[in-house]
Amino acid sequence: MTTFDYGPIEFYAIAFDGDRPGPAVLQAIDDLVATGTVNLLDLVFVRRSPEGEIETLDVSDTVDDGAPALDLVGLAGHEDIQYLADSLEPGTSAAIVVVELLWAKAFAAALYDAGGAVIAREGIPAPVVNAFLSEYAD
Repeated sequence: MTTFDYGPIEFYAIAFDGDRPGPAVLQAIDDLVATGTVNLLDLVFVRRSPEGEIETLDVSDTVDDGAPALDLVGLAGHEDIQYLADSLEPGTSAAIVVVELLWAKAFAAALYDAGGAVIAREGIPAPVVNAFLSEYAD
């Protein structure tokens, strides 16, 4: 059976009201890493002040702030970060989160060995799933 060094990764761009996401977001990421669900590969925060100034903060530079440890840094490219920063309204912030899906690593290897390939994938955000199910589930 094929063994991959890394499983599939996911790249998230997440917007927040205010200048930062809050400690609960970092704690949730830490919890996912601690349980072996994901491997955190990169995490970058961007914020735009009410005056319009952009500040970018790579979490690898915030070790003293209790930020999670990163396995790899730099997967979120400069163009990705700039695109996200340009889309921010004054007084808001955003994050780029890149995670390896550890739970899917063996599945990806099995697909590869079987000659299979993922040809489509669509993510549905949790608020949409929950709103739909609360309205239409039995």
